[in-house]
Amino acid sequence: MPLLADWNTAMTAYDKQDYAVAKTEFERLVPFGNEEAIFNLGAMYHLGEGVPQDSILGLAHFMLAAELGKPNISHVVTGLQQNLTASQLALVDTQLQRIRQQVKVPMLTSIDDNDKTKAPQAVKRVQAKYPAAAAAKGQFGYVAMRFLVDGKGNVQTINVVDSFPNNVFDREAIRAVSRWKYEASGKSHIFSAELNFFLEGGVNVAKVDDLIQQHQLWQGALIGSPQHQFMLGHLLRLVNIQNSNYISIDRDMPITAELDLSVFKPLNKLEVDFSGFVGYAVVRIADDGTIVEQIYADIDPSSQVQNLLGLKLKGKIDHDVYQIMKYSHVSAHRAPWVSASFKMPQSYSARFWWDKAAKNGSKEAQRIMAAYDKRWERYLLEQEDAEAMAWVGSRLLLEGQRAKGLALLDAAIAKQYQPAKELKKQLL
Repeated sequence: MPLLADWNTAMTAYDKQDYAVAKTEFERLVPFGNEEAIFNLGAMYHLGEGVPQDSILGLAHFMLAAELGKPNISHVVTGLQQNLTASQLALVDTQLQRIRQQVKVPMLTSIDDNDKTKAPQAVKRVQAKYPAAAAAKGQFGYVAMRFLVDGKGNVQTINVVDSFPNNVFDREAIRAVSRWKYEASGKSHIFSAELNFFLEGGVNVAKVDDLIQQHQLWQGALIGSPQHQFMLGHLLRLVNIQNSNYISIDRDMPITAELDLSVFKPLNKLEVDFSGFVGYAVVRIADDGTIVEQIYADIDPSSQVQNLLGLKLKGKIDHDVYQIMKYSHVSAHRAPWVSASFKMPQSYSARFWWDKAAKNGSKEAQRIMAAYDKRWERYLLEQEDAEAMAWVGSRLLLEGQRAKGLALLDAAIAKQYQPAKELKKQLL
């Protein structure tokens, strides 16, 4: 049976000092690698809240929470370790190993690409129609899909991985992608694509900000509500659709108390007043556009400009850090591309909040994350999720693992997941 758990239930019980329920709910979140739930379990054991006081078990939970990314607790762990004997520390390690084995979704180390093989190129892409009803309401959004392309280059089974608003643009996106055409390779391939829908002027960042404020999504996400985290992820993905600025995610930056979407608003376009540059650089400029610092530079040996200090960006200045980029294969007559550069914490990315929501028990978030992250894919396979089994089974068939692939597809078919039947028919 699938594991059901919810952070809200756990925290509500804990706040009411209903420790028996809180402990049960926190324990249900451990397999998701939920560092907050594991930390809270540690606190309950350390303080003896609803359980016999146990400093060994408390420290083991704290150490695992730290391993899984819980910030600002290393000093707590160090302090507790200093008060224990060697034999007690050995018991802590034994408990840590035991609890660690319960975690089915370990800490994120990388995002895996689903298909690293050389794939055929698209030779025809059909533009999706904008639904009249959505246009009349001024709605904008996106649809992320994965789909099977057969050996003749025709698009077959299409699966919507994620869309926002729900079911507003899905039909037209599927209709368009079904008419795409790829090079005939004689082999089937699994592709992913995202279609973005926005009217003239692009995504209205102010409107998105209003939605976040109206539904208190930021505040709800910060206190651990999976529903708020899930929706916030959608809206952060939405403002990234037409974002012309460069957002650099810094894992070491703390989560801010307030969300500032101004980093997603288009700024004045700047241009270089020099030519011959080839490469990539992040620079800081003065008020008059003069480059005063090369924060980072990877300049191509063929570049006629090897040092950007003292050179200028021209235009109306409204920011101080920009990236300048031009690849060697781009025409020499084309100027380098310039965009404002912002360094932001992980909390400004959609996947950060989807991962949080997944850890807090959201099945929808777990399915979205499984399309990008092998940790969640493996977890859903263990839970015998039909959608995960069907697409992983298809991938294994394409990789030549026939027995495993067929077993997963057949299991998905047995669970009445209709796309699994289509996938099996097309792959055999």
